[in-house]
Amino acid sequence: MTTDEMRAKLTYSRDRLKAAQHAKEQAERLSASAHEMGGGIPGFGGSGNQRAAGQVRGAHDRAYRAHQEADERIQKWSHRVRSLERRIAEAERVHFTRDDLTGAEFIHDGISWRQVRKINAKTVSVETGYSWVDRVPFEKIRSVRPEVKR
Repeated sequence: MTTDEMRAKLTYSRDRLKAAQHAKEQAERLSASAHEMGGGIPGFGGSGNQRAAGQVRGAHDRAYRAHQEADERIQKWSHRVRSLERRIAEAERVHFTRDDLTGAEFIHDGISWRQVRKINAKTVSVETGYSWVDRVPFEKIRSVRPEVKR
């Protein structure tokens, strides 16, 4: 998928997230209305108004379902927005080649700065502080510090 397609999907997902947040606001209004409606009902006994109690229960049930649906939609679209933002950021970041790494003294692998020992065909061998070296693939390299002149 191209970056433009991902941006279009991101715009759509953000719109859907706004709609889900609007649905949550409507669910809040339904809850407030159901709460107001139930304020004046005496009990559910023989002297209480059974029909009114049923209406209040129905209003609370509708508000509860509306809250559940809105929460699910918010969760779904929030996840999609975050996912698309990560994918776009990954697609737009600088991808280093062997030529870019020639002469580099340090690389950043997304975790920490590592001292370069050797540049291989598809990886960079870096110091570990132990008797072995780690290999970092070019795709994992986020930044490069050039050789320091001494």
